[in-house]
Amino acid sequence: MSKLIVNRRSEWANRARAIGLYLDGKKIGAIKNGESKEFDLKPGNYKLKAKIDWCGSQVNDFEIKENEDTKIELTGFSKNKWILPLLIIIQISLLILSTYFDIPDAIMITFSTCILIYILFPISFGRNHYLKLNEI
Repeated sequence: MSKLIVNRRSEWANRARAIGLYLDGKKIGAIKNGESKEFDLKPGNYKLKAKIDWCGSQVNDFEIKENEDTKIELTGFSKNKWILPLLIIIQISLLILSTYFDIPDAIMITFSTCILIYILFPISFGRNHYLKLNEI
């Protein structure tokens, strides 16, 4: 029998939550941080989607062939590991520096707005691109 193998990368942002896996619109299970799951499937064409809360991935179409394993990697936004902490450090640095130097309010407001957009976009307009499914 053929298998679908889903590997979830270990990531900081969604570490505590399981991500639901949906095959052809039906939930087949959930996968935890850094976990790998195997599903026995008959050969054919399938659609896989991952969801976490109201966010998810695009639908990934794939074909399972007789006696072959199909491997899919599940990830979130890969740059989140570095970008969000970096933005927070810069924001805190700006706040500290503003007590000693005259930093224009426009810079503070612009940078704070960028951080807010960076945090809110993936869970609003980009919610169906929050997770990525890539065939390996």
